[in-house]
Amino acid sequence: MRTSILILLPIALTGPAVVGLPTITSPPAWAAESPAAQETATPQPPAAADADPDAAPPEAPRDESSTEPSEAASPEAKDRAGAEDRAAAPQPEQEPPAAPSDGIADLTGTGSWVAVGQKWQWRGKDGSLARSRWARINGEVYRFDDDGNMLTGWWKDGQSWYHLAASGVRSTGWIQDAGSWFYLDPTTGIMATGELVVGGSTYFLNGNGAMVTGWLQHADGWRFYHPGGARAHGWVQNAGSWFYLNPTTGIMTTGWLSTGGHWFYLQSSGAMATGWLRVGSSWFYLDPTSGAMATDWLKDGATWYYLDPSTGAMVTGTRTINGNSQSFTSSGAWIGYQAPSGYLQPVSSITPLGWSTNTLTWGMNGIKVRIVQQRLGLWHSTKLASVDSSFVSAVRNFQRRTGLPQTGVVDESTWNALNTGFSWWVDQHQEVPTSLSATRGERIETMIGYAWNQIGSSYTWGGAGPYGLGFDCSGLVLQSLYKAGLDPQPINVIKHGWPDYRTSQELYRHPQMMHVPFNQRQRGDLIFYTSGGVVTHVAIYLGGDQVIHTDWMGRPARVDHITVSYGWNNITSDVVRPFP
Repeated sequence: MRTSILILLPIALTGPAVVGLPTITSPPAWAAESPAAQETATPQPPAAADADPDAAPPEAPRDESSTEPSEAASPEAKDRAGAEDRAAAPQPEQEPPAAPSDGIADLTGTGSWVAVGQKWQWRGKDGSLARSRWARINGEVYRFDDDGNMLTGWWKDGQSWYHLAASGVRSTGWIQDAGSWFYLDPTTGIMATGELVVGGSTYFLNGNGAMVTGWLQHADGWRFYHPGGARAHGWVQNAGSWFYLNPTTGIMTTGWLSTGGHWFYLQSSGAMATGWLRVGSSWFYLDPTSGAMATDWLKDGATWYYLDPSTGAMVTGTRTINGNSQSFTSSGAWIGYQAPSGYLQPVSSITPLGWSTNTLTWGMNGIKVRIVQQRLGLWHSTKLASVDSSFVSAVRNFQRRTGLPQTGVVDESTWNALNTGFSWWVDQHQEVPTSLSATRGERIETMIGYAWNQIGSSYTWGGAGPYGLGFDCSGLVLQSLYKAGLDPQPINVIKHGWPDYRTSQELYRHPQMMHVPFNQRQRGDLIFYTSGGVVTHVAIYLGGDQVIHTDWMGRPARVDHITVSYGWNNITSDVVRPFP
């Protein structure tokens, strides 16, 4: 008997080991989707966010074969279920076929598998080993090293990589290793790199052979590969954003894109833009769901805009549309109503008050006075919200108890010490105007609607809201005008609380308010009332001789007959028309 001695040399492993993987000759399943089965989608309503195109490349495959087979069974025996003596597999007794065209010798029937330690060898009938060669045995291709051991795992021959399954069979087609997919040429078994077309889909294998998914930057631009590896074309959604990949090249599009009869804009990241977008010196509007560029009239919120039908650019200034001259602000908002020359024009915001507020000195009125009265136990439903002797006395007592100067005046220090729960600037409340695009009729209804919503609010002398702090008659009208978009300067809510300031009189004689005879009154006009020939009250006309107003302590905002408590003779002979 002749004894063989096998010397095992250490081999440096430079890549992932593949143990127990079967040969895969068709595209693998990937999350229920094979690399060969990919589809693109057209945007139906996308959302918006950027995808992360970076992906760390996998490690290179091994530079040497795996030195440990997964089990002590011959490669031939692994394909025979139920074999009890795998180490002594029977030898086929057949003549070898003619050598195939790939030049790999067919050793079928020329020898048998022999286990040597944990390795497998092919020993010929003459005792010689298959060494340093490819061999075809029973229709499968194997590789043997210099010592005659069957290789498994990754193996490099010159510039080409191959993969041998745990059974030793040379892999072809798609295989998965360490979480990555690789493609081995179906004929030669050589690992593919770069661009690859399989089954009508295009894939990209990096320099290590691993199939790329997600974003990848090429020399000519970015491309996207589906989770199954197929290159994307057309619209694709990734990480909440829509992208457009050239239908032919797959390159990610940026800038303007015309497709499907619509224009779209792809940002520098490739993500489809939605909403308002500035390009150069022009503004455009992209539909929030489809991304399609809007043209013609557009309503965004309560505001109307006009977008050039040819270019989509937002219009500003004056433009003739369908034969009518239309005006737009510098921000593009359509001005839905303009008063005749000489009268108050609608505004988009009420004049800011800056640091203006009222220190509560003798005779001051309004919601801040009411708040302090409530804090010091002076308030009741018929109490006038005005600084009087009882107010001053109560404030001095509070200042004495808290160590403040006993002035009787509520300044910011005393206010803060009172811990009222309200800001020192609470009397700056001003309603936000409706859109500049509101028409005359819409403004009138906005004014009435605001006043209507205050019905039930308690009366506060010198008060201008909000609801929980109360109004007097002119404070209610002033805030209603603000809401409708009129700012009757120099009247404002701070002056409204001054001792000798009467907002109703100021509104009646405002030089930019139109006066109309009483018998021509219309819905939305302001009705004024007098005492001793002096204007002392104002209400908003609803039509049908009904008004909304508030007139005295203990009597909240409400709807009343036009005469209220004044009678016909104390109504002025004309009315004010805020929106002529």
